[in-house]
Amino acid sequence: MNQYLIEYLTRAGAYVFPVRERDLQTAMVIVDDGDLDDVPSNGLYAESGDLSLFTGSGLGGFDNFQAPYSPTTNPFEAPEGTSRLLTTAASETARATWTPVLPQSGHYEVYVSYLSDGSRASDVHYVVTHSGGEAHVRIDQQRHGSTWISLGRYHFEAWFDSDVSDRASVALLNDSTEPGSNVSLDAVRFGGGMGDVVGQNFFEVSGEPRWEEAARTYVQFMGAPSSVYDFSPVNDVTPRSRYAAWQNQDGEDAVYVSIRSHGYEGARGTESFVYSANPPDGSTYDPTQSSPGSVELMTAIHNEVIADLRSGWDSTWADRGISSAYFGELNPANNDEMPSSMIYLGFHGNVQDAEAMSDPRFRRLVARSIYQGIVKYFANRDGAPFVLLPEPPEALSARGLPDGTIRVDWSSSPTDDLDLLGDPATSYRVHISDDGQGFRLAGETSGNQFDLTPPEPGEIVYLRLTAVNAGGESLPTEVLSVRSAHAADAKILLVQGFDRLERSLMPLEDMNYAALGMVFRMDLDRMNRGDYLLQYAEALKTWNVSFDSSSNEAVTNGRVGLDPETYNAIFWSLGRESTADETFDTTEQTFVTSYLNEGGSFFASGSNLGWDLDFKGSAADRAFFEDVLGANYVADDAGVYEIFGAPGTRFHALELTFDDGSHGIYDVRYPDVLSPALDGAQICLSYPLDIGDACVQYDAGDYRVLTLGVPFESIVSGTKRADLMERILLTLRVVDKPIFQDRFEDGALISP
Repeated sequence: MNQYLIEYLTRAGAYVFPVRERDLQTAMVIVDDGDLDDVPSNGLYAESGDLSLFTGSGLGGFDNFQAPYSPTTNPFEAPEGTSRLLTTAASETARATWTPVLPQSGHYEVYVSYLSDGSRASDVHYVVTHSGGEAHVRIDQQRHGSTWISLGRYHFEAWFDSDVSDRASVALLNDSTEPGSNVSLDAVRFGGGMGDVVGQNFFEVSGEPRWEEAARTYVQFMGAPSSVYDFSPVNDVTPRSRYAAWQNQDGEDAVYVSIRSHGYEGARGTESFVYSANPPDGSTYDPTQSSPGSVELMTAIHNEVIADLRSGWDSTWADRGISSAYFGELNPANNDEMPSSMIYLGFHGNVQDAEAMSDPRFRRLVARSIYQGIVKYFANRDGAPFVLLPEPPEALSARGLPDGTIRVDWSSSPTDDLDLLGDPATSYRVHISDDGQGFRLAGETSGNQFDLTPPEPGEIVYLRLTAVNAGGESLPTEVLSVRSAHAADAKILLVQGFDRLERSLMPLEDMNYAALGMVFRMDLDRMNRGDYLLQYAEALKTWNVSFDSSSNEAVTNGRVGLDPETYNAIFWSLGRESTADETFDTTEQTFVTSYLNEGGSFFASGSNLGWDLDFKGSAADRAFFEDVLGANYVADDAGVYEIFGAPGTRFHALELTFDDGSHGIYDVRYPDVLSPALDGAQICLSYPLDIGDACVQYDAGDYRVLTLGVPFESIVSGTKRADLMERILLTLRVVDKPIFQDRFEDGALISP
């Protein structure tokens, strides 16, 4: 739930203190002011500019390399801990820089620590340098000291992949609207890491990712005093609300929300609670014993969740009402500083509820509902108007114009009359990237089109959009890839058609060590990141071709036309798209068929193409798959993760591995087994062990098509993907480049 809820709340302007680690990144590097250059294998701390503005604080601070921590150690109160001070100026005259040596490329939450007091600047300027550029964040150091404060989540390259000083660092600049004040320089943390606090029950570290650990060890790691977590008997409930109270500062307007599920299997539905001194009997409701505002907070969230579940998920979803009970998380004895409520979304002992709660679409809907309920609580309390975050824009496309300009086009953010979605957008932000991972703002417009300055010839631009209104900024769209036409030999349209995101895509994880067996995990980055045109673009990089890209919705609604005069080829990426979302709907089938009949070349890639169109599809679906794409469905799951080039074809001697879930893309899990359906159609790639074939190519003379039952992006090696792309381009006659016999192991002749 946090993967969505924290995003919604943060994008609406809130600062969120979760009671467990938010970052799923298992790597962690901490760079401390006390490190200087003593541990270059871990990272560097450096000061530059007017060095006379730096002084030691004499106040202590975080002390690096002290883990594992005992059950009572505060990481920010170690005897050897240090911190520094820097005097501010009206413009930058000095800066401190923390540069980590990261063990692997990926997304990392970035945290800073400092010592707070009233003499600190309230607008401390941090600059995060990541793989997409720079992000500027202002932090009030007069509050929330001696803990970890998030600056956001960013993509960084590992030190061996880049010049770390240029692509991975955090700097604190001394420019401020409060010149002459000071700022505190302590530590910077990259990533969530593994648990490193010794538990009080078994007196050992868990050996598990920090995000999987309970609040008890997390709040200690975050610098909370022992009065927050050190109880007998040891428990994980009390530290949650006490931690919230500890993080709450004078003048802040905070709420505490707990999200749970019931275990009882004999019931269904959602119910909410505030505190009272009775057991949860399902009938008692005493609104007088909870912290002020708790009843109003509970009611606002509960009503929003029920209404949205009935509008957007299940019209019969059970409303079990509001109650009160003696839950420790809600007890004012642990936290009387803010309204506190608890919502039980459903019963994980009930199959229907469990299936719903384990679906990312359900979680996104509920996360948005909880965020909207919180907004409405504050608005009702203060008698103020409110604006809800907009939804992301839709039907995104990007195309290169003849002069090299990149034109980005989209449909407006959707709204509805059901009070389910957000409010209308007032503007849209275009974010661009050099690597498809780290993004920076390119511009903002109130319209539905934006032109990017022509990039350097041959340069690939990655982009995504967000929508903006007075309520904040939406979640981002999927990522598109584009390279403008600079005397290119050919032009390709890349179509992002992988929209599916539901519970069956969750990765499986072996948790037998905890007697849990094989467990599905809700890791959105390992399910569908929406950025898989990146692998296509990278594989096309060395070829003199330009390419546009679009979402499949932009094709369906006619914003992007399929025309052989415009596009020499169309590459349609379907990932694990399947029956519920449709690999090709009727409109798309019509457009693709027309494009091919006019002489186009077409490449379709996805693990459920045959399953959806041929096995589960209608007569029209089967006709499209067999008579247009030229393939037959044979079986749903090849049961292996390797494919090999067919002898006598351009694909001969290719040996490819695709992702089983351990290579950073996603577990393909059910790759289709295919066979040729038309006279003249050929096998181009096969599974081992005589399992069957993975790819069919068909040259009708007037048009050419290649259908791959494995997602192209899931091929593990970038070099192997490039090799495969070369054969695809040549087979579809997108480019004309000779292949010499000695490229292949046995010198086999190559069919055209």
